[in-house]
Amino acid sequence: MKEIDYKFYSELRNNSLSLNQVPKSVKNSLCFHNLFEAKILDTEKSGRGSKIIIKNIESFEIFFSKYFSDIESTVISKASNIIKLRDSKARRTKSISIFFIRGFKNITLNSENFDLAHYTQLYGLFASQQPSIKSDKICFVENLDSFLNAEKLLGNDFIYLHKYGRIGIESLKEILANEILVFVDYDFNGLDEYLRIKSVFKNASLYFPKNFDELFDNYSKSINGKQQQSERVETSKLTEVIRIRELVSKTNRFLEQEVLIND
Repeated sequence: MKEIDYKFYSELRNNSLSLNQVPKSVKNSLCFHNLFEAKILDTEKSGRGSKIIIKNIESFEIFFSKYFSDIESTVISKASNIIKLRDSKARRTKSISIFFIRGFKNITLNSENFDLAHYTQLYGLFASQQPSIKSDKICFVENLDSFLNAEKLLGNDFIYLHKYGRIGIESLKEILANEILVFVDYDFNGLDEYLRIKSVFKNASLYFPKNFDELFDNYSKSINGKQQQSERVETSKLTEVIRIRELVSKTNRFLEQEVLIND
């Protein structure tokens, strides 16, 4: 069951509904047809159309309590989705933002002075949930392997951030820096991540190697199927976005960021 089913049957529980109000996915479901077959639901004339009514209230309540929980939760989580809708993915949950952090200098982390170099040298990285970060220079790195080796390309002046999962705009609001660099794959997904970050940090720039054309010619990879552009990528007027967008569209190839880091 999905959230749309829960909403429909909850509304029906309180009031009869026009047949035209039934969502297509509900109307086509086996559950909906079974409720009519079992004479739990029925239709009756209403004006020029028909409305759905609960014909057997006791049986409907048994059905409702079996498939849905009547316990309201103020926080939508995978657990509450299972309890209410028997499906952890039935409703979109608010994800927890976890950032991996690497660097070789001190930063301000959650309003405290933090020796990031110590943790980077000892453990390879540090991780924080929804961190507040202040630093002079920050580089967002799309892929984990590149994140773990980014200083080989970009040096030790940057603080390197890699988010577990895709970067959302909300996860960026507590991050401050004088210089923002974005290091991503040169494809539609990478461009979309760059534009999301740039929508928050107007001073963000895309890392673009001087020998990009040579790298693309020699090391670009064919895209399986056809990669879809997001609306923000498709409509962007930024020169760097247009250049990569047109190249990927024309060749159906992309350049992985890892090729830029040579051991």
